[in-house]
Amino acid sequence: MKKVITSIALMVFSFMAFAQNNLQNNINVNGAYEFIIAPEYSSKMIVSLNNVYYDTQTMNLEEVKTRYMENLTKAGIKKEQLKEVPLYYALLGYEKEGTVYEFKTKSLEEMQKFLNVKAIGVTRSDTNLKAQLSDKQMAEYAKLAFDDAKVKATAIAQKIGRKIGKAIYINDTNSQKIVESMYYGNSEQKKMYYLSVSFELL
Repeated sequence: MKKVITSIALMVFSFMAFAQNNLQNNINVNGAYEFIIAPEYSSKMIVSLNNVYYDTQTMNLEEVKTRYMENLTKAGIKKEQLKEVPLYYALLGYEKEGTVYEFKTKSLEEMQKFLNVKAIGVTRSDTNLKAQLSDKQMAEYAKLAFDDAKVKATAIAQKIGRKIGKAIYINDTNSQKIVESMYYGNSEQKKMYYLSVSFELL
């Protein structure tokens, strides 16, 4: 029994010594690179009799839709730019008739124009910005974030009288698809690419 306990103790000690030595010879840093996206903006508008109150309750759904389309036309938004998605409305579970229109554009100014159009029975559901990075962009931004990490690691190592060696671990958790809500007015096109890198510490 004593031999078993001794063996376990030696194994634990060896592991701790290895881990400590390994930590002493590594330096972990985060690198970053700022890049610009060209997003597509999308917004959904709920057109519903649920949103028609009191003196206008005699209106039917077609009248509500027609008035909304007329207001959009006056604002310079073409009907062809909208896509009707009745399934989305059905999933909302409203009691009265209705539908949902989705508008997409790559122009922030045009999206603002669309959002400013008001009409009886119309409420906004959600507004998002979307972008997708290509494989080439992902590789380029990762390399630039890596370079930033290497500069940081080198500077830190020099301060403590050491040097860095090769990269022994790279962690990239960036997503190729970027989808963000604009609920709080977020329309920022500048994004950050982050990378975590471990270097040998010589």
